[in-house]
Amino acid sequence: MAKKIAIIGLGDFGTPLATTLTELGAEVLAIDTDFNVIEEIKDKVTVAVRLDSTDERALKAQGITEMDAVVVSIGAGFEDALLTIMNLVQMGVKRIIARSTSPIHKKILTKVGVKEVISPEEEISKKLASNLIHEDILDYIQLGGDHNIVQLKTPDAFIGKSIQELDLRIRYNVNLITIKKILTTVNKKTSETETTEKIIGVPAASTVLEKDDILVLFGRDRDIQKLID
Repeated sequence: MAKKIAIIGLGDFGTPLATTLTELGAEVLAIDTDFNVIEEIKDKVTVAVRLDSTDERALKAQGITEMDAVVVSIGAGFEDALLTIMNLVQMGVKRIIARSTSPIHKKILTKVGVKEVISPEEEISKKLASNLIHEDILDYIQLGGDHNIVQLKTPDAFIGKSIQELDLRIRYNVNLITIKKILTTVNKKTSETETTEKIIGVPAASTVLEKDDILVLFGRDRDIQKLID
């Protein structure tokens, strides 16, 4: 059965989230106060409605309590976002996810009962900072605390060595989840060189690392830093 998800606030964050969820097979209820925004998105989601989300009766009329999750991504006007969230809490919505635009807002949202508060701008800033400082880190996912999953170019010192030789868990206190192999092939029809990625699954102890391999690692910030240094 398809997930039912409501997105309240269709700005730079809410709009792509709503359309992507729809593409992934979810039933999406998109809500905003701007008529033009609703007109633009109405054919890209299941249902698009123009309404004031601070109006509890209006939300109930849209079956908001039947949703598997409601994402509040109202960018302008924290008061409206807060009133909307308080309505959702009082109505007993199963899962509320709120976008925060500042540390103070995050604290307030947590106090009123929101268990999932996201800060997209903060996460993007941290990722950009990491990429600027450590060019070998291609991507990372924050898991909470100081634990991350990172995609890392194979360090020069690791090239030609096996997983068993490197013994990453003992030496660096990080776990190797998988390896992405970069494969280069020539298209027979066009004679053009094409590059693709292949995930090899769970690496065997005998797997030898090559120059263009990408390591997918799990560990703490400080341990991954030691590995890079």
